[in-house]
Amino acid sequence: MQYNLYTKDVSKNINNVIQDSGFSISLLHLPEDPVNANRIKISYDNTVIDLLPSKGLSLGQAWIKGQSVFWEAPIILPDTETIDLWSDEVCINGNPAKGFTFLKTLVAGVELYGLSNWGMPVEKDLKLQPLHGETSNIPVDKVSCSIEDDCLTISASFDYRTFEGDMNLPWYQRGEALYKVTKKVMLKKSAWEIKLEDTIENISNRSLTPDWGYHITFRAEDGTQVIVPSAKTEVRGGGLLSENYNIWKPGADMSKRTESGIIYKELHTTGENNSVSAIKYPDGSYVEIIVPQVPYFQTWICAGGKGSNEFTFKNGESLLHKNWDGIGIEIGSSALDHDGNIDRSFHYQPDLEPGQKLVIPIGLWLHN
Repeated sequence: MQYNLYTKDVSKNINNVIQDSGFSISLLHLPEDPVNANRIKISYDNTVIDLLPSKGLSLGQAWIKGQSVFWEAPIILPDTETIDLWSDEVCINGNPAKGFTFLKTLVAGVELYGLSNWGMPVEKDLKLQPLHGETSNIPVDKVSCSIEDDCLTISASFDYRTFEGDMNLPWYQRGEALYKVTKKVMLKKSAWEIKLEDTIENISNRSLTPDWGYHITFRAEDGTQVIVPSAKTEVRGGGLLSENYNIWKPGADMSKRTESGIIYKELHTTGENNSVSAIKYPDGSYVEIIVPQVPYFQTWICAGGKGSNEFTFKNGESLLHKNWDGIGIEIGSSALDHDGNIDRSFHYQPDLEPGQKLVIPIGLWLHN
């Protein structure tokens, strides 16, 4: 069966709750969420999935038998209808940091970034490209639901534009449309798995190079390991690997945020040129992560910082309402720091001609 669910103008819905084949799909609004930011809650068996249409259908959270899979973000859901990603409203150590507004938007478990820039803020063609780009903050209104046997597919599309022009339009509707992004979340009742498939289509009249990336961030607890089979491992920014570089531990002073990034190259791949990594917990359970072979692959481990002055608004209010505790991976089509430090052991075609599509599949499997 096919269903449509409108997440902004809910008056368009015949019913705000869909129940079919053991799946329950409904709209959810938390008290602290912006007025138009209705979440999608999917329930089946012992699983609950939280999707964020206001953030490009990012995968917010998943719970299996009541246990969260992804991190508990230290920041509340932003109002992506009015956000200014190019502003200097966010301060780093007290200094206004233009292009770092993204820091108040990192709330999901899986987010797609880009498409003009997915890495650190950079100026291109005399225009500031903000941290991690814009895609994870472009809202969608209409979500399609397809249920067949024990499988559910949730999908939505949005246009990625130049974001310049008519100021009477919402920021995400301004300018020339460059790409159409179609996001799919595929769930299966018979086994705990989440399959994601993002399609980036060049809808312009010229060749384009989408600069894309992802943050995939999991729940962290003392002793959690991130495991990435590869031939080469190095510290982002240089230096020596610490003894427990791939293990999450609470910081010595949790009032201060700590972060580490490790870059991996020549990853072990399957016959389909996918790489397999894992998040392993002290009780032996683990999440298997399957992603395509990519030029940039980094693990990300972060802890502490609740209420700290590292990331604040101009009035001194801290961005971090909780500790920034998370462990996971960042992957992308180019170097996060624009320093050319990518894996050159395989051929990657970065360009899309008009009408061409890039399909990026991601698979997540939980093993108890």
